Amino acid sequence: MFKSTDSSVAKFAFAMGMWLLSFVAVAQTKIGGTVKSSDGSPIPGANVVVKGTTVGTVSGGDGMYSITLNQKNAILVFSSIGFQSKEVAVGNNSTIDVTLTEDVSNLQEVVVTGLASSIKRSNLANAVATISAKELMGTTQIQTVDNAFYGKLAGVNMNTNGGAPGGGVSVQLRGISSLVGASQPLYIIDGVYANNAVNRSGRASVTGAGAETQDDASNRISDLNPNDIENVEVLKGPSAAAIYGTRANAGVIIITTKRGSAGKTKVSFAQDYGMATPQRLFGVDNWSEAKINTFFAAARRPIELERFRAANGQTWDYEKYFYGNTAPLSNTRLGISGGNEKTKFFISGALTDEKGIIRRTGFKRYSLRANIDHKLTNDITLSVGSNYINTNSDRGFTGNQNNSGASIGYNIAYVPNYFNLFPDASGRYPDNPYFAENPVAVTDRGINNTNVNRFIQSFNLTANLYKSEKALLKLVGQGGFDYTQGTTFVYLPEDLQFQRAQGNPGDVIWGKTENVNTNLQAALVFNWNIGKVNLTSQAGAVRLNFREDRLLNRSRGLAGGQTNLRQGTVQEIFDQRFQSITDVGTFIQQEANWDDKIIATAGVRLDKSTLIGDANKFWAFPKASLAINVANFDFIRSSNLSSIFSQIKPRVAYGETAGVPGFGTTFTPLNSANIGGLLGSVVTTAAGNAAIEPERAGELEFGLDLGLFNNRIQLEATYYDKQTRSNIQNLQLSPAVGISTIPTNLAQLQNRGVELSLGATIVQKEKIRWSSRVLWWKNDILLTKLGIPAYNSGAFGVTLGTFLYQEGFSPTTIVGTRPARDANDTPLNTDGVATGAFVLGNNQPDFQMSWSNEINFLKNFDFNMLWHWKKGGDNINLTEFLWDGGGTSPDWDDDDNNDGTPNGRQRGLAPHNGADRWVQDATYLRLREAALYYTVPTNSLSKWFNNKISRVKVGFSCQNPLTFTKYRGYDPETSTFGLQAVASGVDIAPYPTQRRFFGHLVVEF
Repeated sequence: MFKSTDSSVAKFAFAMGMWLLSFVAVAQTKIGGTVKSSDGSPIPGANVVVKGTTVGTVSGGDGMYSITLNQKNAILVFSSIGFQSKEVAVGNNSTIDVTLTEDVSNLQEVVVTGLASSIKRSNLANAVATISAKELMGTTQIQTVDNAFYGKLAGVNMNTNGGAPGGGVSVQLRGISSLVGASQPLYIIDGVYANNAVNRSGRASVTGAGAETQDDASNRISDLNPNDIENVEVLKGPSAAAIYGTRANAGVIIITTKRGSAGKTKVSFAQDYGMATPQRLFGVDNWSEAKINTFFAAARRPIELERFRAANGQTWDYEKYFYGNTAPLSNTRLGISGGNEKTKFFISGALTDEKGIIRRTGFKRYSLRANIDHKLTNDITLSVGSNYINTNSDRGFTGNQNNSGASIGYNIAYVPNYFNLFPDASGRYPDNPYFAENPVAVTDRGINNTNVNRFIQSFNLTANLYKSEKALLKLVGQGGFDYTQGTTFVYLPEDLQFQRAQGNPGDVIWGKTENVNTNLQAALVFNWNIGKVNLTSQAGAVRLNFREDRLLNRSRGLAGGQTNLRQGTVQEIFDQRFQSITDVGTFIQQEANWDDKIIATAGVRLDKSTLIGDANKFWAFPKASLAINVANFDFIRSSNLSSIFSQIKPRVAYGETAGVPGFGTTFTPLNSANIGGLLGSVVTTAAGNAAIEPERAGELEFGLDLGLFNNRIQLEATYYDKQTRSNIQNLQLSPAVGISTIPTNLAQLQNRGVELSLGATIVQKEKIRWSSRVLWWKNDILLTKLGIPAYNSGAFGVTLGTFLYQEGFSPTTIVGTRPARDANDTPLNTDGVATGAFVLGNNQPDFQMSWSNEINFLKNFDFNMLWHWKKGGDNINLTEFLWDGGGTSPDWDDDDNNDGTPNGRQRGLAPHNGADRWVQDATYLRLREAALYYTVPTNSLSKWFNNKISRVKVGFSCQNPLTFTKYRGYDPETSTFGLQAVASGVDIAPYPTQRRFFGHLVVEF
């Protein structure tokens, strides 16, 4: 036994005290310094972390940092978005100044991998595309966010719903995800599930176009100010988007807006002035007495000859009058950002005012944003974002119509250029004898207006619950709401030509739509470092609610000049809809990273939704991925190969997602009825399905990422196989049942594709730097199972071209009529089409490719250029069909085959009048964006403005200035049917797209 004595206790206490003091001394070793960029400017917000631990800090606004170390031989890792990370051994140094070089490869950027975690791109196991603010809006001013995606994302197929101001773009990620839905991705803005709906205006009903998809309305992502965006991440398939469950079948687009950084308050002012002109005009064919005698029937010829002679040689180019105008464009922006280590802020205001090339059309957007980050304590950070937006769109009257004449392009196709449609001196518009309406009168007096007020509120709360040198447990709460209130107003006065022919002339539709999206999620995230292994675990829950309340009121038989609904003789609730949808989910995910060499992730999302038949059933969506950074292994690093290969990363990922059925699919609707004078309800013949399931998709993705010569050259190659099962189709029932159809999970879709990205810094010298990137992608779609007999659907039937739904074919296959025999009188077969029509084309492109270049020369000049090539993909060009039918095609009088019959006449005769005549190759090569900027040298600004102005940048840019195509329409990208997944590429008298030119000025204080 020990015999305790006072002296021995004292000695032991002294020894322990000295040991503890030495530990404290080590633990409180302070290191400080400055983090700068290669040009010597400080980098605020740079991360400084002790390698292998959770200990770290952030540099201040002046780039300075200070960190306390509790271990010897520590290694500090310095990193910041846009720069290459750098490791520095501390040694005996107390001051460490670091210079970070620009990361042209973007391998150090952080990419979202879960609902509450992120990862460096160099460790990513999926092909997640990222667009920075510079790539998105750094070249020219794009009107809407989705329009700015063109040519910048591999694996994306896009179509413009029309060129009307205010946008309207269909975005499909890795093909079609649903046969009945829109196949549009989920948009998330700063953690808020955003509304991207298309609010019905009722225009299609006033013009007689019929389907609400022909309203030519814009989708609501167009409300967002693109200049507020910091970056965009695109999860293109289930392998990357599985953690978003039932809302992610069509992919997820995550938008992060700009935030402030610690340091001096910065004020930025930007002004853009520009103009828009039509991308192409075709001109119209001139008329002569000979053509009149050829074109018109005998009974009509005397009338037309009289009109032609009365014009006395005067003609009117209506295409040029309506479409050939130059529209002014203006964008004004003001931004203020700054803060300190405790509170950071970003405040912006913007005004977009863009007129349309068609008279009395245009788009205005007012946007105010405030993003604030505040450290409540050292362990709790709260970030909030508030964005108010007001947009006002006058979209005019274009696209399809049905006997109303209220479509400019449809109308002028039938008006010969010798007839005067303009008002006389008294302001009276002449009736149009060639169509149901005078398009000049409709343009001057008709109204198609949408006004939207929108407020998006986001919040993010991060609280460190436990923190040690090797472990960190935090709570992450995120959510917000997106409130949208839209008012639509469509009006055709009672004295218009078509209205006068109605029993109740004068037509007005007032519509109001209110959308409220709310979401809330909470997660526990545990990060644990075990030697060279870093483990990140997360688990949490999500609740989503989507509410829509829509009402369209229509009034006809209006009193003179009135737009008040009560002033009409026939008043009706034209359309009313209310829906409230709730989704609830939970998730768990585990990530493991061994020394940045092997990175693995596995997780599962469980979701239930009120849109599914069994609203209480949870559906599971697993995910797993593996990436191996071969170049980080010692056998590469220690060999000569390290000078060649900076990255070798094979990767594989699998994930599952779902798409929910449309609202009301589970219910059988009732129609009101009057039976024997008694009011009641009857069941419709289209039943609901209380057992309907979500449309589920699974995707297997393989990839290889290579970096050569310190990432001067980068290659990303990806192959994916996406199988979508349980697609909803209407099952036909026996008439004896009393119900004709019931929606059922029957069909299966397959999307397979390849995505390639090759980037290179071609020249990197002091006075010139040239970086370039090529993207190439293709997607093949196959309907592997239909579950019901083959059928045609979409567009306007087999005589003009429609789409085929049959196993073994792509649903984008265009079928229709054509001559039964070829020029040699050989019978033509239908290529196995069960519906009896002929295969005429396919709307899906063969492949797409883009080429972007950024050149910095003489230190202060920047030149940017983006080309986009779409090979293949057919459109149904019914615009040319209208021109030929009205005799106004620019080549109507030409005789290409020298047989004595004009082209226009010959195309209308058999065997040339089949639908194959209107199915045309929509291949194009387009210069998407180009710009030249000059940044005034900093030393010159210091002399001229006494250091009060820090940056001045001026430049010129253009969007879509050049397009090379053989397609005989205004734009090969057009799509009349809005956001529909399958029936895109139908071209009916759209609002022509434009070329846009800008001058730019940016001043920073």
